[in-house]
Amino acid sequence: MLSLDLIARLVVAVALLWAGSSKLVSRDPSLLGAYGIPVRWRGAALAALTGAELAVGVLLLAGVPGAAISATALGALFVTALTGARTRGLTRIRCGCFGSKERSTDFLLARALLFTGLAAFGAFADVDVQTPSRTALVVTALSLLAVAVLALTVLVLALYRQVGVLTARLGPGVALELEEEGPSVGQEAPELLGLNRVGEELVAFFSPDCRLCRAIAPGVRAFEREGMPVRTVYEHEEAEVFEVWRVPGTPFLVHVVDGFVAAKGTVNSLEQLDGLVALGSARMEHATA
Repeated sequence: MLSLDLIARLVVAVALLWAGSSKLVSRDPSLLGAYGIPVRWRGAALAALTGAELAVGVLLLAGVPGAAISATALGALFVTALTGARTRGLTRIRCGCFGSKERSTDFLLARALLFTGLAAFGAFADVDVQTPSRTALVVTALSLLAVAVLALTVLVLALYRQVGVLTARLGPGVALELEEEGPSVGQEAPELLGLNRVGEELVAFFSPDCRLCRAIAPGVRAFEREGMPVRTVYEHEEAEVFEVWRVPGTPFLVHVVDGFVAAKGTVNSLEQLDGLVALGSARMEHATA
């Protein structure tokens, strides 16, 4: 006999462990910006969410009673948060569950509903079926092979996307830096919550439906992984910051060193992003020499 509710609980456990591990690796609090969580609370909220996902996933694998109900509650939380984001007009967001790629809010909402339904089935259903026949096992094996072929197709498309990212690096290597746009170079950076004003920092100005912002975001996160603090400002969340910093459009990057503007500009490629940070570092080294 096969227990369908047990299989559902195992699938939910794997999904939660995968999602929690992805958030643990990325450690990107800006993921929660789309849900209206204030900047100062995002770090704690991300840590709590990651811990909850990992804990419930482990409890499900261990067969702890009530774990599936907790998973259902998490699913309901996901659905509520995504519904709120969709109501505010956000059509694409990064949830951080299975990687950092930005996806359609409608797709994420449908996925959250499916997850919640599966968790509820594992929590409240008690369905056993007969062990399948050899013919059924063969059909299942062929279906799994078809899924594997589909997964390989997705990987090829992902590789094609990476080729596009590399192509983006071949664009002009200098960001457009104009005196009348953004804070003045060499002057103290305007006030901004979360800016440490110690060492090198990067302030990224993005908007939710900006294609170039999505292309630049992996490079910004790469600097963050290397240890440079990054403050991401989204236009729909902090429009007043755009005005104070005189941001002309997105994506706009500002390299801040010890609280002073070292470089700034509209960035259209990953190479321009690298060049902007390198220019800011060179300027500050020259100023202190």
